[in-house]
Amino acid sequence: MKTKKSEKIQDLIIDKYYGEIERDVSGLDCKNAFIEKKLKLLKNKLEVIDNLPPVKVDIQKIIENAIETKAKKQEKVNFILFLFFSFLVFSIYVLVINIRGFEFFVKLQILVGTLIPWFLIPVSLIFSKGKVGENEEQ
Repeated sequence: MKTKKSEKIQDLIIDKYYGEIERDVSGLDCKNAFIEKKLKLLKNKLEVIDNLPPVKVDIQKIIENAIETKAKKQEKVNFILFLFFSFLVFSIYVLVINIRGFEFFVKLQILVGTLIPWFLIPVSLIFSKGKVGENEEQ
């Protein structure tokens, strides 16, 4: 990725301020007065930072807190979705019982309870093709 010439000059000025660069930056396509002016401005800005005590930042803890917060948020969303769908299924059960009667509901439950596993197991094996054998090997 190409950097702009002004960004390169700024990086060189910062390096010169901290004494990390040995070569003279005056050979660039800018005037010495410009560099000195930038160095003075930079010195004023960086002196404040240099006088502050060092700050310890525990990046690992910050990342763990972010992951934990994201997991908690996902748990809340999953819980709300569970409540919504539970209420929806319960409402459908009540509606079916009111429209067709309890006897039809019991027959429907027996039919669904016996046929759904015969349908879901092969479909789940088709969609998880190759995943069953991988789990056994590990």
